[in-house]
Amino acid sequence: MEKVEKTAIILTGGAMRSAHGAGFLYALATDLGITAPDIMIASSGDAGSTLYFCAGQYHGIRRIWLDLLSTRRFISLLRFWRIMDIDYLIDVVFKEQEPLDTERLQRTLIKWFIPLSDYDTGATCYVGIKDNLDPFEVLRAAKAIPVLFGKRILLSHRRYIDGELGPILQDHVRHALAQGVQNILILNHVTPWEGTKKIAMRLYTSVIPGGMRDAIIRDISTDTHHFSAPHANVLFVSPEKLPCAPLTHNKEKIKATFDRGVADALALKDELRALFARA
Repeated sequence: MEKVEKTAIILTGGAMRSAHGAGFLYALATDLGITAPDIMIASSGDAGSTLYFCAGQYHGIRRIWLDLLSTRRFISLLRFWRIMDIDYLIDVVFKEQEPLDTERLQRTLIKWFIPLSDYDTGATCYVGIKDNLDPFEVLRAAKAIPVLFGKRILLSHRRYIDGELGPILQDHVRHALAQGVQNILILNHVTPWEGTKKIAMRLYTSVIPGGMRDAIIRDISTDTHHFSAPHANVLFVSPEKLPCAPLTHNKEKIKATFDRGVADALALKDELRALFARA
């Protein structure tokens, strides 16, 4: 039967809080048999899990989060010049320890998009399979968190940073709707911009190009839960009090957050099956 409606999954990132999204995707595939959304949009910490999902490497998602990320080679608060080593994540974890199958990713029927922020203009670029870019470099750019990593990643002669810094949830929803979707699952792992986190980001905007500065100010001034999706069926999941903070490298807390994602997916199994059944 030909599909009459399209379904999208949007994951907003959140650094190590994205262990929840990883567990949720793992349960979708392995417990609920939901493996073929039409569209996936995933930022920052959720981008890697999403491409592994698109490649059908569901158990790889679990191994990465539970066995490979709880190391100070990846996150170290003592390594102040590079607290989060994204090069290690890409070049060691994604390429060597649990290799992303780029051939299977190329063949996927899922239309995936990874948002990136253009460092010089502040514009959001939704990179997808049709752009024919190296997926490892796309992931490196998607996770290039300023201050914590400090690099700008060159793709097609443009410099990019973490694609969850600048765009807001409404931008991702708008992009999904532009693809013709009628059903949307949103997994929101972004914490509110407040306190020292907001102060630090405002200080950062004083030393970056104007376009990026304006995009970040818009971002940190917007409610992280705000979105509008007229005429779409939306299931919004925004877990609170997760064991993982954005920079957690404790194995037990990562596992607890991953398991929470699994549990939340299973608790919503009826709603999820109804959402995806419409397609």
